[in-house]
Order: sequence, then structure tokens, then C-alpha cells
Amino acid sequence: MNQKAFDLIAERVGEALEKQEFARQPDMAENGGRGALFTGENLAYAVYYDLKNKRFELRTCAMTEEGPDGNWKTISSWLFDQEGDDLSETESIVNDFLETVEGPKRVAALQAAKKKRSKTEESSADPVFMFNRFAGLFPELREDLLEERAKYATVRPILFTRASILPRVSALLAQKGNDGQVQKLAELCNDLYENGDFDVRSILTMIILNGLDEAAVKERLVPHFSEDMAKGYKAGLKMRGKKVKPEKVKKQSRVVAEALKNNQGK
Repeated sequence: MNQKAFDLIAERVGEALEKQEFARQPDMAENGGRGALFTGENLAYAVYYDLKNKRFELRTCAMTEEGPDGNWKTISSWLFDQEGDDLSETESIVNDFLETVEGPKRVAALQAAKKKRSKTEESSADPVFMFNRFAGLFPELREDLLEERAKYATVRPILFTRASILPRVSALLAQKGNDGQVQKLAELCNDLYENGDFDVRSILTMIILNGLDEAAVKERLVPHFSEDMAKGYKAGLKMRGKKVKPEKVKKQSRVVAEALKNNQGK
């Protein structure tokens, strides 16, 4: 392995990630290769040199309380089999890795997420918490969450719900002979509605439930709903197609405002 090339690439990527509140950890070793590890609040990156295949890889995975979950995904790779002091190819590798970790959309989203965080926030049951709970019912959501964070540094509540959660919930309700899974879904909704913040409740009622076939919801989910969840569902139904005056939208939660806008005309 070209040590100078590795150190240069790891240093440049590390400088970019440090601005996004990632911290470098002790280097990792795997199958004779070496990786520079950087960890953040929800995500980890590694600049790894695969000695067997002679290539640099930019990897990412989700973070847990114990550290990186180990389910690494390679999001960029470059063949590199140079020895000595010739570092001419490293600039292309660095530029590609930097474009991946510090794209304008990703940095902007990170700053927005940082501003939104509050030390006085009382509830941890926010939309991201909700998405992680849904991943327990639909394990494939974990990959979607990883890709969402890798690209945007956060999870976009409205778009992620519509693109990744709503289709899976709809497909579950359309299947027959899966009453146990449907009941688990209803119980999950009950728990999230009871313990979630205002955005979680809005996403549940105005985006997920309002985005499903009404007959299927009433037949398969409503019988398992708690009293509060049932009331929330009925209240959400009244918002379908409702137009909101511009001056009123400013007073709404962002999630509510976007949901109302997207539900107009349904």
C-alpha cells in the first residue's frame, strides 16, 4: 500500500468531515487492508484501502450506541496500484470522495438539521425515531435510511415517508393472510401516536394513513387502533383536500404545512 497516498486521501476527506462534526477514530484493519474511520451522530465513513483488490474505497454505515454497526456500504471506489512517490492519481480520488461527502445538498441539510436540534427538546420520539421504529417492521428500510443520510446528512420527513414508508404499508394492507403483521403495524401506530411529537402525529395521520386506501385502513387497521389513534385518524381524514390560506400556513408545523399542500385536490 502506498502510505503517502493513503495519508493524503484520509487527511483531505477528514478535513471535510470535521466541518460536518465527524471525528476521526483509530484506524481500522480488515483482511490486511487499512481504513481511516470517521464517526458522526448517525453515520460513519471510512476511507479504506483494499489490499487484495488494490483499490481505495469510500464506505459508509449507520451508527449505534456502541459505534458503527459494521454493515458497510461502498459508495465510491478507485483502483490504485502505485508505489513510490507518484501521487498523480490521488487528486482524482480525493475530488471524487469530497464530492460525495460534501455535496452542496448534503452540507445544507446538515446545517439545517443542526439548527433544528435543541438542548431543551423533551421528546426523542421525532420523525427519525419513528422511521427507525418502522424499520423494525420493514427491515429493508434500514438501507433506505442509510442512503438518505449518506446523501442528505439527515432524513427528509415528508419525502422519505412518501417514497419509502407509504408504499410498503400500502403493500402490506393489500396482502391477504397477514393479520399478525397488520396488527403489529396498528400497534406501532398506536405507540407512536401516543409518544410521538407533533410532527410524528402529523406524518402518521396526514401522510401515511391519508395516503392509504380508506376502505383498507378502516377494515384492517382501525379495529386495532387505540382510542387516541382512532380519533387522530378521523381528524386527519377531515384534512383531505382542505385548502389553507397562505397566512395560516406560516403558523403550522412545517410537516403539517407540507402535508396539507400535497393533499390538496385529493
